[in-house]
Amino acid sequence: MKRLLSLLLALILSCSMCLPAFAADSAMPDYSVGSLEEYEQLLESVCAQKSSTSRFDVFLHNLRNLIRFLTGQALLPDKSLAVDVDEEVAQMCEYICENSGLDIMKILTSIPECNHLAELTVKVFGINTEEMRRQMYQKADDLWREGDHTKSSLYLLLGTYFSIIDKCEITTKATKNPDVFQVYLRIHFRDGGTRELFPGIYINRVTGEAYGVDNRGLVSTGFNCDIYDLLVYAPVNAWMRQYGFCLFYDFFCYTSPDWMWNYVTRRFKFDYDGREWMIQIWKGNYLVTNGGEIGVYNRDSRKVGSYYDCVGDADMLEMSMKILHGEEEILSLEPARHWWINGFKMGWELYDPDSLTMDATITLKDAQMCEAFCNAIDNNYRHDVRYTVEDLTVHLVW
Repeated sequence: MKRLLSLLLALILSCSMCLPAFAADSAMPDYSVGSLEEYEQLLESVCAQKSSTSRFDVFLHNLRNLIRFLTGQALLPDKSLAVDVDEEVAQMCEYICENSGLDIMKILTSIPECNHLAELTVKVFGINTEEMRRQMYQKADDLWREGDHTKSSLYLLLGTYFSIIDKCEITTKATKNPDVFQVYLRIHFRDGGTRELFPGIYINRVTGEAYGVDNRGLVSTGFNCDIYDLLVYAPVNAWMRQYGFCLFYDFFCYTSPDWMWNYVTRRFKFDYDGREWMIQIWKGNYLVTNGGEIGVYNRDSRKVGSYYDCVGDADMLEMSMKILHGEEEILSLEPARHWWINGFKMGWELYDPDSLTMDATITLKDAQMCEAFCNAIDNNYRHDVRYTVEDLTVHLVW
């Protein structure tokens, strides 16, 4: 089942080329060169400046036309959803925009108002939206108490959408910790009702950490964000852990446009303790970030194919990672036990993956595992990863 789900996820990734990458407006740099030396220097510098936030409007326009062509209906109108943001959230958005160019406020206020289908359904079936909403929310609460969070969220979303959203406020509430506030949504419906939704976003105004509950990431997306450091990273309980790794993930990402993600990767496979292991490393740019990843996977030695499971808690390794562009340190992650340590730094420019350097450490479980991993590095056909060993810690430079 996990293999089928991983293949489905890979197919979804293959369709992701229709998604936008959007950051601050910027003019294209001068790429003219007068000599081979200048050309080599250019290749070692900036890969490309990011797409502008204004292109988000172009993307929405093209998406509207595509949906109209496929369905004959204007399901995404030109009208945007009315969104209000309180001062605390607005300040965080402004900080990100000023320091990286990612204009979150522009994105929030450009979300299409998609009430067409809800209005049509309510009119055709004569739905009492207040009663429908009450029943759907009650069902959602019952399912949540029973532990079926997926179905609960589905009922909550359906009840919200078919109530016909008139306005959305993004605001904050205090928590027991005076430094931490919780972000929530107050939805205003056309029938006069309101609903507060808590997507599970907490922000520490002192450290700038924006995180989700249960170590699962913001709104269970699988990623948290250090706002002040402009760094996106995955916590241990990210949902991706349930889907392991297969070669199709990288294959479909490679077939997507470069402005989505452009990275290089190396895989080191070895046998240890009766299982097949793979430690994979990545570096490059992802949407509007530069970054890197180290993943630890294993599987039963009798299995074939490219699918590996993400390691369990007992097999997680202590890892650290730095990503550099020349002498510039783009990001630094302190040593931590993880199955997939990663960091993605928002910035003004995207760099060619080969111009980035990963400087990482991985502490293996024992001498046998350390030797097997080092042999896998030696046997990699590219031979472009240098390493040193101290006790059980392998220091990689790539």
